[in-house]
Amino acid sequence: MTGRTTAAPALPVFGCLSPRQQMAMDCALCGARLGCSGRVLGDVRFRGFVFRLWACAPACAPYARGQQ
Repeated sequence: MTGRTTAAPALPVFGCLSPRQQMAMDCALCGARLGCSGRVLGDVRFRGFVFRLWACAPACAPYARGQQ
C-alpha cells in the first residue's frame, strides 16, 4: 500500500521574526495583523522555551524577513 506524504512547510526562523510575530500578534509568515483569527503553524523551541507560531490564512504569502 502506498500513500502520499506531504512534507510540512518549514517554520520561519524564530530569531528572525519581529517581536509582534513572536508574540502571535502578527502572522509569522506575512506579517499581517492577526486580530482574533489565525491558525497554528507549529511550535518552535528558542533558548529553551517553546513558542507557538501563528499564521493568518492557509495561503498567505511568506514575508522575506521571517524566512531563511
